[in-house]
Amino acid sequence: MNTIRLCASLAVLVAVIAAVANTYCEKRSTDYERSTHGWDKCDENGLACCYYFNGSVILYSHNYHNGTYNPNTHCEYIIDIDWDCNLVMCVELDMSMAAGSGVMIKTMDTSITYKGTKTPFNANLNDNSASVLFTSEDGGGEDNKWSMGMVCVPKTDYRSVCEICEDIADQQLAGPDGDEVFKFIED
Repeated sequence: MNTIRLCASLAVLVAVIAAVANTYCEKRSTDYERSTHGWDKCDENGLACCYYFNGSVILYSHNYHNGTYNPNTHCEYIIDIDWDCNLVMCVELDMSMAAGSGVMIKTMDTSITYKGTKTPFNANLNDNSASVLFTSEDGGGEDNKWSMGMVCVPKTDYRSVCEICEDIADQQLAGPDGDEVFKFIED
């Protein structure tokens, strides 16, 4: 009997979390540009954005191809995949950001921050959801760009982080299509 109550409670909790996650990136203002994965807006205050993904994805800084992102950027990318997967984070090796810029990756148990020229590393985040926060004070200078792959790896798949990141390296280095800030990973 207790098992049935526990399962019912967990089902309700999962439904509430899913409903909140699906509306997290909603903005009520009509002047935000919307897509199926979130919104963004650039104005005199800078660039603000929020995107939500439920599959393996590569995230890119805005204006990735010309190496300059918007000054005063504040963006959040939420990745929420199947519960039976772990996210593996694959960071572009020549990741470069202007001083005052940073990327923070947060899960329930982990928080990793890259600032300026800090050397990035690939990692198994050991969680099926993560929030990636990017902020910049200014986008000045040349070659300020970054990319980060977030790959769903089944918990029963015992591949190394190096192997997983090598599998997506070509897709990641090819960059996004046009001005997109993400690309879903092809199998």
